[in-house]
Amino acid sequence: MEIELLQETYYSIKHNQRRSFLSGFGIAWGILLLVILLGVGSGFQAGIMGLFQSFAQKSLYVYAGTTSQKYESFKEGRRITFSEDFIKTLRLKYTEIDAISPEISTSIPVRNNARDGVFRVTGINADYMHIRILEVGDSGRILTNADIQQTRPVAIVGENVKSILFGEKEALEKYINISGMLYKIVGILKNDNIFSASEINSIYIPVSCFLRNVASDNQFTSFSLYLKQNANASKFENNLRNYMAHYFRFKVKDEQAVYIANLEKQTSTFESFFDWLQGFIWFIGVCFLISGMVGVSNIMYTVVKERTNEIGIRLAVGATPHSIIRLILLESVLITVISGIVGLTIGKSILLFIDWLLSMHENILMHKTELNMQTALTALSILVLSGIIAGLFPAIKASSIEPADAIRYENRG
Repeated sequence: MEIELLQETYYSIKHNQRRSFLSGFGIAWGILLLVILLGVGSGFQAGIMGLFQSFAQKSLYVYAGTTSQKYESFKEGRRITFSEDFIKTLRLKYTEIDAISPEISTSIPVRNNARDGVFRVTGINADYMHIRILEVGDSGRILTNADIQQTRPVAIVGENVKSILFGEKEALEKYINISGMLYKIVGILKNDNIFSASEINSIYIPVSCFLRNVASDNQFTSFSLYLKQNANASKFENNLRNYMAHYFRFKVKDEQAVYIANLEKQTSTFESFFDWLQGFIWFIGVCFLISGMVGVSNIMYTVVKERTNEIGIRLAVGATPHSIIRLILLESVLITVISGIVGLTIGKSILLFIDWLLSMHENILMHKTELNMQTALTALSILVLSGIIAGLFPAIKASSIEPADAIRYENRG
């Protein structure tokens, strides 16, 4: 019985190929767009969130500014600056801090014999390399605590610095002139993502060297830190702001006096955005599927109308309304599922083609599209449900046909 029902449905679809194609096109198009949007969206999300791996996840970046509000006897417009002693005070005060480093930058001329260029020179300590997760080539090394403590004139440079000052020659263990002092290059920064690409014109030297040979004073306006894994970053941010407001005498709510960038909070914001984006993509996809469902449902109403006489005869010779419902529903579900699988297959093929194109480029936000099995199964489940809904009302109408009315309808035509 089941095999006969499938065969009859198959012949019905085959006999009306154009009608079946048109009814299933909306479903196939909807699922194709859904698959592409979800795959590209998930790949874009993975690429963006992967960029944050260039930073320690519980890191905070603190930037001093100018007060915008009066506080006690102090007027607005007062400049806030930090010192190494303040950094040491924070390290001793807060046990949550795992690493902390000043970040003092300036753009100045740098020379290597006849070659020169203007580059951003930044003074840091050894902790900074772990906060920013800066990596150097296999032959080089990062800055160490001994470099900072002994004020060693060593430097880590970006790829563009190396190219401009040394061309095709080897730069490691060679010297560059910064503010009249020779610095030995001990590492070349890697350039393997968007954030590291921004470091191609950077030079990093020990903060002790920077303060002695480059800076005009021992004050600076920014530092960074990262916390231990069990620390609450948001709570620490509030505590740090309160302490700095008390230490430097400004209002806690004065955002222009000190700005704190909390990476964990920013990452959470991106995650919330992508959750919303994925929900919106599902909404758009489901809207397309609903449009396809309406098309299938209209076609099935036409099928019922065309087969009114046949359905009446079936009922007259003993067919049950339940069997008629199954007949119409099966055709509806088959059209929907087959169309959906075609759309799913084409969509996945397009995603593979996009992956192939992406593999030919580097330093882009999306490395690979993603479409997991759960998404595919969810889409197929929606397809089956769509087929049932699309065929349900036409099937109920077909099952309620009276044999005598069906015969009169046919004779009237």
